[in-house]
Amino acid sequence: MDSRWASRWRRPETRWQLMLGAEGLVLVLLGLLGLSNAGWRASGDVPVLVVFHLNTAHSVLLLIVGVLALLAAPWRRGVALFAVLQMVGGVLLFVYGTAESTAGEGRTPFLLHPAENFLHAALAVLGFIILCGVESTPRPARPRRRLVARH
Repeated sequence: MDSRWASRWRRPETRWQLMLGAEGLVLVLLGLLGLSNAGWRASGDVPVLVVFHLNTAHSVLLLIVGVLALLAAPWRRGVALFAVLQMVGGVLLFVYGTAESTAGEGRTPFLLHPAENFLHAALAVLGFIILCGVESTPRPARPRRRLVARH
């Protein structure tokens, strides 16, 4: 086994990359289940998937976010950038969904209910945890190049 490959999996930031990859897989799975459960309905009465009322628009949003998480997971900077965007986007979706659900149901294309709002809040908190974890791990030291005098 190549020692570089084995040492890569022992790095501390790899745990956070794996966590983001696992989150991406869960979001892709939730989005696909939501699409298969809700069909391609734009709005209306949507069947409940576990506790979520996932219509087509919200399922597509979860699917896109999950794919982006999987694409960002292999790189440390990608994980940090995605975590920041997830944190900010989750808070904005939580505030928007909570405000819309109190104003009246059916006003938003995502048909956000309390379970979906708390999903967005949990994703924002998870983004914060991943960002803190990635940024708290020491950066790998790069070997310095030595200038060799020509003879």
